Amino acid sequence: MECSIHPYREYIPENASKLIIGTIPPFRFCVSGEKRLYPRDVDFYYGSRDNGFWSLMSEVTQVKLCYENTKKAVDQRKRLLKELNAGITDIVEKCIHKDGKSDDASLEIIELKDLNKLLLNYPNIEELIYTSIFVARQVSKIADKKRHAWSPEDPKRGHVVINQVKYPVTVLYSPSPNALRGVSKEKRLAQYRAVFGVNQLFTYQETPGQL
Repeated sequence: MECSIHPYREYIPENASKLIIGTIPPFRFCVSGEKRLYPRDVDFYYGSRDNGFWSLMSEVTQVKLCYENTKKAVDQRKRLLKELNAGITDIVEKCIHKDGKSDDASLEIIELKDLNKLLLNYPNIEELIYTSIFVARQVSKIADKKRHAWSPEDPKRGHVVINQVKYPVTVLYSPSPNALRGVSKEKRLAQYRAVFGVNQLFTYQETPGQL
């Protein structure tokens, strides 16, 4: 099976204080040579047509997003992240997608991204947001104490120490197709609003500018 190599650099605006950390895009995004993307895929983090992350973000912020393989669609997502003071990256740099599957359980021979170095390069990051508990398990491997401390009141919140810095952590309800079936839409939206600080009508203007 061909090795999957992560196709993107991290996207972290200068104003970012939050860092969203996912796993790795599906196999079709990670192949060498020309990507074999579907028409409604977006060539960016969480760009699979089957993943619910950007539709959740769109509904939470009331920002209409394109779902197409265009630069416009990518720029929309970058601009939205900038407005939310958030950056985005993934924890897996290389892996094998067993049988071409995209679920976390099908990832083998995993090589992690250098999250320690990334956080040193972006000292303004104050909070980490994981898109699954799988991400938390991988981050634990590079954490100072090789573990997270989770809140007894809310098992999706806790903290982790990396490079001697204590980061608050939230694990989002996973936006993957399988996970979306297990949690109500209202519950997911409420969590996303709280995590990203969107508790009122979000103002966003699609204007040109540095991304």
